Amino acid sequence: MAISQETVEEVLRTANVYDVISEYIDLQKAGSNYKALCPFHSEKTPSFMVSPQKNIFKCFGCGKSGSAVTFLMEYEGISFGEAIIKLAQKYNIQIKYTKEQEDQKEKNELIKIAEKIKDFYKDQLKKSSEAKEYIRKRELLPNVVDAFDVGFSPYQIDELLSFCQKEGISHHQLKKIGLITVKEDGTLRDKFAGRIIFPIKDHRGRTVAFGGRAVKDGKQPKYINSPETEIYSKGKILYGLYEGRDFIREKKEVIVVEGYLDLISLHQIGIRNVVATLGTAMTPHHGKLLSKFVKKAVLMFDSDSAGKKAVIKAAKILLPYRIDVFYCPLQKGLDPDDLAKKGYREVERYLSNAQDFLYFLLERIEKTKELKKRKEIIDLYLDILSYLPDKHVQGLYLKELSDKTGIPVDMLQVVERKNFISEDEDLNIDNLFFNEKIVLKGLLQNREEILREFNDFDKITGSPYFMYLLNEILEGGDLKELESIKKLNVPSQPEAVINALDVMHKNWLEQQSEIELSLISSLDDSAIKEIFLKKKSLYTGGNKKK
Repeated sequence: MAISQETVEEVLRTANVYDVISEYIDLQKAGSNYKALCPFHSEKTPSFMVSPQKNIFKCFGCGKSGSAVTFLMEYEGISFGEAIIKLAQKYNIQIKYTKEQEDQKEKNELIKIAEKIKDFYKDQLKKSSEAKEYIRKRELLPNVVDAFDVGFSPYQIDELLSFCQKEGISHHQLKKIGLITVKEDGTLRDKFAGRIIFPIKDHRGRTVAFGGRAVKDGKQPKYINSPETEIYSKGKILYGLYEGRDFIREKKEVIVVEGYLDLISLHQIGIRNVVATLGTAMTPHHGKLLSKFVKKAVLMFDSDSAGKKAVIKAAKILLPYRIDVFYCPLQKGLDPDDLAKKGYREVERYLSNAQDFLYFLLERIEKTKELKKRKEIIDLYLDILSYLPDKHVQGLYLKELSDKTGIPVDMLQVVERKNFISEDEDLNIDNLFFNEKIVLKGLLQNREEILREFNDFDKITGSPYFMYLLNEILEGGDLKELESIKKLNVPSQPEAVINALDVMHKNWLEQQSEIELSLISSLDDSAIKEIFLKKKSLYTGGNKKK
């Protein structure tokens, strides 16, 4: 969607950083400012400062800083545009669009319909003794069923159609959200009839699709999901992220499973930092989404062949986003749902034995004596190693492999790969600064060469529109502005782009210094001393000199 520049600027003018942040964390008065424990890193002494006068926040521990918009993007794990929309709604600011307004209105309407259908399914679960018996047999508690809005789709479509007629929902709209199909004789078929329903929500908590588990086992598939629709892209959604994100953010660690019941059963026993892929291979968008919350991912997939392939795919997706990948293999025939039924302690026992996936492969190499199989695992190890963005860390893992196999390091080859990045929203290209135009055009024409030289895109400063376009290009987004960017009359050679990025990086460093100085200047002596001691502790590792 394309939010107008007018809306963006009004939100930036209106949004009060104290009002916004105080809704998420407890702020304590510190002179004319406020302080708190930083929500973005672990600490015991508050180093997170909020200045209502300057309308900014700054953490003197981890360095994160910015406006109310920046805070929401970091804390909620949402894009610039989503943060603008959320703040516009908070401050009752009318959201105006520059284009595609009608398309967005239709999408919003479809999401509202999906929410109504979710409520219909929940109500049907209460009425169906068969569905309630299935829930009981799966040992799902009422509070968890309610938390995940679990429902039931009746065997006959009549009740659904009657409900939709009352709510003014057309058959065409039901088809658009993937709920019904039309048979050859013209009659309608409910795709989810006779199934327990698991609403699939985006990271803002909006119902965008459904999953269904057959109550009766038969010829039909046990599990089905909504098809891709205008409001649902399976490669962009992780089931349970909305319900578990506070726990995920707190632990900075996520457990990745495959199915609805795997996730819900783990939630039920108190393990809530979980997401599920719903049988979909992990995508770069998933990696980007998780990188906003975690430093570590534990893959707990089924132990069959498909599960092992999914682990390899997930590792290749997550590692470029600097997420440490751990593997928690389950014994044959066991899935996370079964494991959860054995209790919290048993699940924790498995999780405590999870291994760094590369070390897991090293052990496999060491234990495998058959040469052909051993070579296959070594090749897999080197392939996965190539997805690590840090060359120094790659070198350490290569040394480990060399020590285990006796193969000299210089004979072990790792393929060169580009790193991934990511994300934001829309305005007017002519209004961009000269350096911003250089960077955008250069990335379109010489992307890989530039990414090899510069990858600190989170440490540059630019206009909101530029940051949106930049992140969409890096992410491979389908921008309507691409042709206009290509026609810009600016240099696009890698050298010019790197120079422009260096200027933006210097501007970012200066901006950070200004934010820090502006906050410190308004603090009393005791608060300044506290920050000084905090920084000294960070630099010395907490060691005090006598």
